[in-house]
Amino acid sequence: MTKRAVLFLLLWLASRLGATAQINCSNSTNLVCLAPFATRTQEVTAAFNASFAAQLTQLPLPSSPTGVVFVFDKSINEDVPLENLGPILTDRPQIIGKKKLFLGFSFQQFTFNSINGITLAALPSVSVSNAGPVTQYIVQTAHVSFKLDEYVVVGSYGLTDRTDVSVVVPIERVSIDAAVQGTQYFVNNATNPPTPIGMAPIPGFHASGLAIGIGDLLFNVKHEFVKGERFHFASGLLLRLPTGDALNYLGSGAYGFTPYAVISYQWRISPHARLGYVWNTSTVLIQPPPVGSPNTSTRLPGGFQYNFGADMKAFQRVTVAVDLLGNQFQNSPVLIATPFTIPGFPADSPQTGIVRQNASYISNDFSIGLKWKPLDKRNLLVYANGLFQLN
Repeated sequence: MTKRAVLFLLLWLASRLGATAQINCSNSTNLVCLAPFATRTQEVTAAFNASFAAQLTQLPLPSSPTGVVFVFDKSINEDVPLENLGPILTDRPQIIGKKKLFLGFSFQQFTFNSINGITLAALPSVSVSNAGPVTQYIVQTAHVSFKLDEYVVVGSYGLTDRTDVSVVVPIERVSIDAAVQGTQYFVNNATNPPTPIGMAPIPGFHASGLAIGIGDLLFNVKHEFVKGERFHFASGLLLRLPTGDALNYLGSGAYGFTPYAVISYQWRISPHARLGYVWNTSTVLIQPPPVGSPNTSTRLPGGFQYNFGADMKAFQRVTVAVDLLGNQFQNSPVLIATPFTIPGFPADSPQTGIVRQNASYISNDFSIGLKWKPLDKRNLLVYANGLFQLN
């Protein structure tokens, strides 16, 4: 039975490797196809999809081995429980223990309100098409609502006293609602200067979509190299598999590899830090740009990750945890707002359009939360935290 299961898994993973074909939105209900109707340009659509895919791969997840930590007390020559309960979104260096099992469940809700600094409540676009001497300019504004509900199941098992393995299974619910309104302008470019022919409103358009399913599975192996009385250091490797449906934003469509290191100093106020680097493969969500474009990469953006924070006892069996979470996105398709002038229509110009460029940037988020151990001698922890965008 085990051999059959492994063979099935290998065949299934092999089938996922070929899932990087062109996106076909003809009569499609995939959520990625809700963006083109708003922009009518492949370049903008590619940047839109790439930005969301990159964010979805780097959303913070609850730390796997969490709970009460014991430190060695020299005065009594034995381990005693630490008063704080540890971080929420940052891994601890400590291993849960040989042959010990940790299980956890969490619910997270994310609301996206901007993309590359452009509000999703008023996403502008300008597209141009030529039919002989007449040029048509389509100016649109899209109102997009993008929400993600994520149910996360975490399991960790201690292989040795210094090494444990974890698996994270996200179950996601993605909803998009978009409405578009705009105006079309007609210009005769055969004259000098160009002569405006006329303008007409575009009928409003509304679309919404919902997708539910398993996201990208995460596998993590971690080894604790320094196991001091209070100082701890560990490193590990996080592997992401493209098991989610990328065309419905349930996954990234790319494999990801993240080697990382994590340190902490255990005390009543315990600082901790995690540094890592994300490598991603190509994804179907980043379509090849037009021939001649200087940026031809279809890789999902990745880069450095850094988490810094501290946890401390607030009340009896209550810990407060704060973190600064940073992600770097290298060579990422981004949307840039640019002024756009329609020839012959000075009263309505300049318009604002968006164009695709490739750039590197860093996003920072602030997290604060509480962790509570409701029962003194039970293996149960409850926590809640908020995540706030800083830039």
